[in-house]
Amino acid sequence: MQLTTLEVKSRALGKSGENGRLRKVGSIPATYYGKGAEAKNILVDEIALRNVLAPGKRYQLLDLVIDGKGGNAAIVYEFQKDNLTQTITHVDFLKVDAESPVKVRVPVRLNGMPVGVKNQGGVLSQETRYIKLAVKPAEIPASFEVDISEIGAGVTYYAKDLPLGNAQLVSPPKTCIFTISKGRTEKEEKAEDPKAKKGKK
Repeated sequence: MQLTTLEVKSRALGKSGENGRLRKVGSIPATYYGKGAEAKNILVDEIALRNVLAPGKRYQLLDLVIDGKGGNAAIVYEFQKDNLTQTITHVDFLKVDAESPVKVRVPVRLNGMPVGVKNQGGVLSQETRYIKLAVKPAEIPASFEVDISEIGAGVTYYAKDLPLGNAQLVSPPKTCIFTISKGRTEKEEKAEDPKAKKGKK
């Protein structure tokens, strides 16, 4: 599997407030852990991390080069942000191997204007923007792109309807991805029309 190199450094757990000082100089505290491996406390450069987390790269396979030594396959498992500044405050890197599925969250993107909205008076509502999968690292999709342009009104689309390939769905199969409501009939529209009601009087 092809890996993207990411240089990191070991870090010692210090006094309270040390992590804040590190963040001010552009170093983000992180942890590297996984099955059969002792957890390692590390530091990653903020700019390098943002490149790794750029759109479409969230689950790319990484080789963490720790203090100059590579061979540490990983993905970004999760990260925390400051509620006010939205800056990244901590990252968890998960150790992976080519044959072991990992659980990940993958975005779902809807493309196109549905027939059910454009011609049939329905309303589109996306209920879920991420789903959880168990999948081998090399097969993690960057996203699920769903073409909805030919879908009519009165449809509910579930997670189980996605083209999952070799991935196993972790989210409940009936997780609603999106709905397109039924359009109102001419009779219903007239019933709600104030002018029509006034005419009846």
